[in-house]
Amino acid sequence: MKRFFLPIAVAALCGLPEASATSADYAQAELIMKASDAQVEQVVPRSEYFATKDTAKGINPAWHYVRIPYSLQGKCRGDKTPLYVDELKVHAYLVFSVGKDGEKLILLDKEITYVNIPLNPKSGVSENKHVQAAVFISPSDAARICGNGSSKVDKVDLGGKLAAVAVEFKFKDADCAKPETDADVLVDKKMKNKLKKGWWKKEDKSGIGVQLRAISETPFAPFYAPAFPATSPMYGDASGSSYSSSSGSMSGYTPSAATEPMQTTDSADSSTAAEEPVAPTRKGKKRRK
Repeated sequence: MKRFFLPIAVAALCGLPEASATSADYAQAELIMKASDAQVEQVVPRSEYFATKDTAKGINPAWHYVRIPYSLQGKCRGDKTPLYVDELKVHAYLVFSVGKDGEKLILLDKEITYVNIPLNPKSGVSENKHVQAAVFISPSDAARICGNGSSKVDKVDLGGKLAAVAVEFKFKDADCAKPETDADVLVDKKMKNKLKKGWWKKEDKSGIGVQLRAISETPFAPFYAPAFPATSPMYGDASGSSYSSSSGSMSGYTPSAATEPMQTTDSADSSTAAEEPVAPTRKGKKRRK
């Protein structure tokens, strides 16, 4: 047994300094999105893998997504050169202007954790000027945003309805946005009168049941590599989403209770039941006369 663990311990001790040298100890992100970049794009799931004669006739509605370009810098302690930022949290806030004359504003938000973001090695500070995050909207949620009550969900289009975008960056659970840079972009110039400074941090208790999603929560999860860094988790639900809406001028948002776990009132009884399972019954042997 000692012979088995000794090589592992030696490899771990010898490998740690080299591994840590490639990871940034400090990180700084900057939103480089312009108003012209803030567009809602469509992507349709590929169906050839499971296509049949019947599915070929069916509706294949599009998902919508918004790219969020940003630049990232990393630095190590001492004279080491970082090659990666191990983890970065990107919290995106989107405002959609819908309804007659765009009087109804809908605020959606999502926090996504990206991992192993590559940097271009340089002496002192390494950087990556072309990183992208992305948030996705399902076909049904897109229909809810548009208020589309018809059955033609394949005709839903969010183009022209995105009014504003704001982004927060965190590294090791601390704000790492570049100081004195704008954290938001107003796509619709009319929003200057409706969205005050720090609009994404306000509070509002209304909601319409819509949420943003990470690529890990979409049918496109296996195809992220050409465009985006890996997410954590790579597949499945990523926490940090909420939704809300407000009419007229926006006062902000409050995360919906729909994202909170269910609580049981009889917690003591349930824990007792879990600790003391009922033993299975056995048929007794017949007594011998």
